[in-house]
Amino acid sequence: MAMNIAQKVPYAMMRLMARMMPPCKEIAALVSGSMDHQLPLRQRLSIRLHVMMCSLCRRYEKQLHLLRLGASHYAEPEKNMMEESLSKEARLRLEKALADSAK
Repeated sequence: MAMNIAQKVPYAMMRLMARMMPPCKEIAALVSGSMDHQLPLRQRLSIRLHVMMCSLCRRYEKQLHLLRLGASHYAEPEKNMMEESLSKEARLRLEKALADSAK
């Protein structure tokens, strides 16, 4: 079935944009780099355009943001240290159990 002109134009535009866009591997590196430093406008725009069209890269970008958010909670070890320490008896039991399991 042949395409009419109204169908050919958007298809041709999509093919042209796909050829001009950086590949997913390059976008993944740019997304990762954008989390550490400010990218130039051209690179930011190429990420936005690619992510709008590529669901896998969009998912990758969301996952990186989620990982960064989760890791930020552990970035300050002083806040994440347990306030309670083991009692001397509990420590001795653990040491004995470890020594027994090593035999």
